[in-house]
Amino acid sequence: MTMKLLLKSLLPAQRSLSLVALVALGWVTALPAHAETFWDKSSVLKAFFAKSERVTFARLTPTAAQAQALRSRLGYAPPTTWTVYYGMTRDRVDGLAVIDDELGQHLPITFAALIGTDGVLQRLEVMVYREAYGGDVAQPRFRNQFTGKTAADPVRHGRDIVAVAGATISSKSLAAGARRALVLADELVIKPGLARALPFAPQNAGGGNGAHAAGQR
Repeated sequence: MTMKLLLKSLLPAQRSLSLVALVALGWVTALPAHAETFWDKSSVLKAFFAKSERVTFARLTPTAAQAQALRSRLGYAPPTTWTVYYGMTRDRVDGLAVIDDELGQHLPITFAALIGTDGVLQRLEVMVYREAYGGDVAQPRFRNQFTGKTAADPVRHGRDIVAVAGATISSKSLAAGARRALVLADELVIKPGLARALPFAPQNAGGGNGAHAAGQR
């Protein structure tokens, strides 16, 4: 089995772990020469929460019931711990952000999703694109399709997302990643309630008023 087929046979939650192991063994380079970085974590959070007084984060571990709900809605079991960033102004949560990876044709695409407290996707950004071609998925004409989507939408190529010509796999990957972010936000934050799911502590993670991001992902 080729390396490409081996990675494609894994569930999305397993791919990132497998890639880390392969990089450690020297079988896959961590950042190929053609990789293009559009955002780092600090800059994307600052852009997402430009009007917030502060940006913080919470590490969320699904309960057994939540894990089952996620598995049922996504069709696979996502990782057991997630970091959710959120902007705050006084005691109000301004929005949620998820930074994640989804495997493209060969290597992971790092992306960030900004989700409103009503569960509506407000913005999707490609942070790092590592493939040799197909980088047009980072352009607004593709990304803007995700604006307004919720966890109740298919968010799937061939349903409500049109792929970029010549970048079908990357288009599908970003759609899958965006849907995962929406479902995670819905099950782990919005359904339980913001105050219950997110510790409103003054723990700074960057963004808003030029603060620097902490090393969380």
